[in-house]
Amino acid sequence: MGSGKSRKVVKVVAFVIVLAMILSSFSFVMMIPGLFGSNGLVVYAAVAGDDDPDQQMKTLRAYIEYIKENYKDDVTYQQLINGAFEGVTNSLEDPYSVYYETNGQAEDFVEAVAGEYSGVGLSIEIYDGQCRVVAPISGTPAEKSGIKAGDIIKKIDGADVSSKTLDEISAALRGAVGTKVTVTIDRSGQTLTFPLTRAVIKTVSVNSKMLDNKIGYIQITSFDSDSHEEFDRALEGLKKQGIKGLVIDERNNPGGLISTALSIANQLMAKGPMMYTEHKGEIIETFSADGSAKIDFPIVMLVNEGSASASEILAGALQDSKTAKLVGTTTFGKGIAQQVETFSEGFGVKLSTLYFLTPSKKKIDHIGLTPDYVVADSSNSEAKALVEKYREFAPMSEKEKPSAGSVGLNVFGAQQRLSMLGYAVKVSGTMDDATVAAVKKFQKENGLYAGGVLDYTTMSILDKAAINYITGANNSRDMQLEKAIELLKK
Repeated sequence: MGSGKSRKVVKVVAFVIVLAMILSSFSFVMMIPGLFGSNGLVVYAAVAGDDDPDQQMKTLRAYIEYIKENYKDDVTYQQLINGAFEGVTNSLEDPYSVYYETNGQAEDFVEAVAGEYSGVGLSIEIYDGQCRVVAPISGTPAEKSGIKAGDIIKKIDGADVSSKTLDEISAALRGAVGTKVTVTIDRSGQTLTFPLTRAVIKTVSVNSKMLDNKIGYIQITSFDSDSHEEFDRALEGLKKQGIKGLVIDERNNPGGLISTALSIANQLMAKGPMMYTEHKGEIIETFSADGSAKIDFPIVMLVNEGSASASEILAGALQDSKTAKLVGTTTFGKGIAQQVETFSEGFGVKLSTLYFLTPSKKKIDHIGLTPDYVVADSSNSEAKALVEKYREFAPMSEKEKPSAGSVGLNVFGAQQRLSMLGYAVKVSGTMDDATVAAVKKFQKENGLYAGGVLDYTTMSILDKAAINYITGANNSRDMQLEKAIELLKK
């Protein structure tokens, strides 16, 4: 018995050593004599680095053939090839780069950007492994239901989407006009369910009207293939009515065609750069306004956390060129451009190829644009719920000025208010890194010294900001638009 146990121990140790060798050498080793009708030893050694790509391709082919032959269930070569292509794309860790198994899927994406489709009207992305709403498209079932930028989609028709790709989620949201779909989302820890009826998405991307005091208003809901023409017609119509100022509303505009955004910028800006593109750290192209614009009135642009991509290109161009003042909240921060390619072999890809920079060469990606006047908008919030929530907030009354690492009621109360205003903080009572970053951002947006310390002035202004946010909801006021009109009347 003793020697038998020893042999078992030896076998276990030997297996562990072999496994360690396998893991450390990055080789795929199978040792099951006779099981597959061979000597049972198959080794595919991975090649390190980019020194010999031809050998790497041979290794990949051998690996695919091995999986095809030995996997427990039947699989096709096409299934494995698609997985390899998708894996290459996913290795970029870029939520905007997507592999399409067919040209048709790639063309569907282009159609959604440039044309019309049937669905609920949500622009979405995969962020930190979750499906996040970039923005609901104005006038669509999603926007009318109350879904907001930043909401996390958890289920569609009761089915969990956590393991699904962006394309699979998009396909689940689309469907025939008039059909029903239920979307379950997470909003700051609260689960909400929205029953929606699919409709044709994309009718008109530009809406305009005349406000009081000869102030014109143009809303751009997306940048489609003809949005610049719609904008030109709207602008000329308002000019004929003698406008003395213009509000351009880009809130919850998830973007679209960059060329369209630049065309609109050209209609408004004096001669000069509108955008730069950067590839692998180098500026490769400059897009400039030709100086043909004839604008003799002030412009204010409204933006928020749902203003993304092409919206940020236009906003950045107008802000940096001093053509317009921005009012609202920090934009989404999607500062990269994608190119869609289809291949003769029948597949396609949407690949992030460029960063775009503002005229002053500021990067937008993962940063966004900070408005000239930061105004939180709560016009779509439920006022009663906000009032009840505020009543539960901790008072920031301790005679302390919390800084990094501090713990206390002042920190707890500040986190509650920052969370209400849309800052990414965890309400814990501890001044962690995320809270310090949020305080710095709030201070910067409100003209305070951005030191990240909760001094008395910061806490006072933070409390007033929370109250103003609630007041705006109670009165159903569009506080951002009010600020824009105030600036134009000066």
